[in-house]
Amino acid sequence: MALSEEQTKEIEALCRAMSITRMIDYGMTREKALLAHQRVREGSRWDLVLEAIAHEDELRADAAHDAVTACESWHAAAVSLIFAQMAFNADSDRKRELYRRMTRCFARFAALSKYPATKVEVPYRQGTLFGWHFLPVGERTRASVIVLGGMSGWSTAYRSMAEALCLRGIDCFLVDGPGQGESRLEGGIHADDDVAGGLSRFVDLALMRSPGEKIGLWGNSYGGLLAALTAIRDSRVHACCINGAPPRTEVPPFRTAQEQLAAMFGCRDPDLLTERVSALVFEGRRAPIACATLVLEGGADALVKPGSQSAFLEGNPRSRLKSWPDGEHTIYNHADERNALVGDWFSAVLTT
Repeated sequence: MALSEEQTKEIEALCRAMSITRMIDYGMTREKALLAHQRVREGSRWDLVLEAIAHEDELRADAAHDAVTACESWHAAAVSLIFAQMAFNADSDRKRELYRRMTRCFARFAALSKYPATKVEVPYRQGTLFGWHFLPVGERTRASVIVLGGMSGWSTAYRSMAEALCLRGIDCFLVDGPGQGESRLEGGIHADDDVAGGLSRFVDLALMRSPGEKIGLWGNSYGGLLAALTAIRDSRVHACCINGAPPRTEVPPFRTAQEQLAAMFGCRDPDLLTERVSALVFEGRRAPIACATLVLEGGADALVKPGSQSAFLEGNPRSRLKSWPDGEHTIYNHADERNALVGDWFSAVLTT
């Protein structure tokens, strides 16, 4: 059956949002990413395609005769389910079902991970914030880095960043802040003008587990702005990496992004949403970041205009900018180089 024009537009929007490079960055093989795009373009539903791919990896994990195969298969299943639930911007029973299944797969991976990983829960307001704590093997530095995503790239997507930090002896917390991932879907916490207050609870946790540590924040996409705002308010943050972030919160012109922002803030009314997000703006001339800051910029970023992130450098002599002329949003297409560069930077800043 031929697809309608509207169906074709929706499919192409999904494929743009979940690009091949993004899927690979989060841990999917190129072959599976290409297969997913192919099946969806042939008319299959995005969530069902990714769920089916995840099921194959779950079966492979259950049948594995060695821990390495099981570990990687559980992670592969979790990655497919990360993308499956992204088919739904608004919270729903189906989205929660897929997210819970993803979390179970990630927990099975974490139990076998090369770097010991455990789930963390942090009480906040009337709900709970969730994340994952990865520990280095062997000698550790006296540093922790808290990593977060944006409106749709949530904690479990950033395994490769956690491992790049652990490789350098740095603890890593992959977190869902207010309005993100499990903290929203299960913890009941939406974002508001005090997102920094929620993220600082993870700073509390890191310092409670390892008193005296130096703390870094690594925010990706919209999470980069939230990390910057937290670094301004929380003097315990010693370093901040901002990767592909807008310097201000605006209701985007694209329907998909509008729905994601509305879900994050728990507000569907466009006028009220605009009012709620208006306070989340970075103004370096008035309140610059004081700690060491690294900004990552992609020259081919379709979501954040090249040059706009220079705002995060204002008034901060301890800041630097790294650009990739062909870099996509959050530098999906240079993931290994990005992770190594940021890991080395955090190591230099936090351990000397």
